[in-house]
Amino acid sequence: MTRALINTTDLMAPGWRFMAGHMPDAALDWSSFTSQAYGGPARLRRLRAVSAAALAARRAGKAGQEPILVSHLPNMAALTNFARRSLCPSVPQIAFSFNFTALPRGARRRAYRNGLRGIDEFVVFSAHEKQLYARELGLPPERIRVLKWAMDPPEIAPAADTPDTPYLCSIGGEARDYRLLAAAMRRLPDRRAVIVARPYSVQGIDFPDNVDIRLNLPGPDTWRLATGSVGLALPLLSHQTACGHITLVAAKLLGVPVVATECLGLAEYLSDGTVYSRVAPGDTDAMAEAIEGLFTDTDAAQAIAQTAQIQARADHAPSNWVRYLEDALTRL
Repeated sequence: MTRALINTTDLMAPGWRFMAGHMPDAALDWSSFTSQAYGGPARLRRLRAVSAAALAARRAGKAGQEPILVSHLPNMAALTNFARRSLCPSVPQIAFSFNFTALPRGARRRAYRNGLRGIDEFVVFSAHEKQLYARELGLPPERIRVLKWAMDPPEIAPAADTPDTPYLCSIGGEARDYRLLAAAMRRLPDRRAVIVARPYSVQGIDFPDNVDIRLNLPGPDTWRLATGSVGLALPLLSHQTACGHITLVAAKLLGVPVVATECLGLAEYLSDGTVYSRVAPGDTDAMAEAIEGLFTDTDAAQAIAQTAQIQARADHAPSNWVRYLEDALTRL
């Protein structure tokens, strides 16, 4: 019997098939419905995508395919559930990559509490998030599964515009504390840093002259910069932050030494001895000292990165997600 895995997403282009490349089973029929396939305001595009997905799930059920809806990120989780409850209420839903940069407040939180009601399972990437979302959003803890972020090593461009002197890199847009990094680099005028970010994450920050800002670079170019650096700084906003998983795991898989902010959302990723240094949120002195260590203590940093790379291949292998999905298909 064929199982239909129907994905809903905001971020991926039409034709994306999630884990199909790692689960090449003829009995699994992968499809995706993305807001990027439609025009108009963002909310309307999302509603069109989730409605089309729910209708596809209903048709698959009538055809005997045993469909399952897999939403990605909280917005699509709630909207997919809205369409599912209206159009195919017997079809199970997994809310995958259920991760908030910042928790919703007030009326938005109440809307999420209602919109998420009835989803069969949630997948989060840290134990902290399981406790947080159960408490703040009223999600049943027994329905929340904790998986570590999984991925293949990122693609690296054959060449990139890299500085001709040793440099630090920092990558990412969500919940980054680039003001802290700017302050730390101001204390290290003889060192150089390259930040690859989104415009909103660096807006209004006064960076010193030894920091080079590059916006919206393609992934392969970004990771070429990372692999050519002395290491990667991952400055996050607070002890409660639950972002940075992708950047941290990618750096480990590529053997890039890491200095990171200590936070609950990355506790399992930072406590295993696979990062060069952990820094308290907002601690400029500690961040500057850790960055200086990447430039001067290179042998030790590289040794830690090599150990991290070996461990990451097991801890963050896509096969871990495959095992979860195979189990979920049986349970749900």
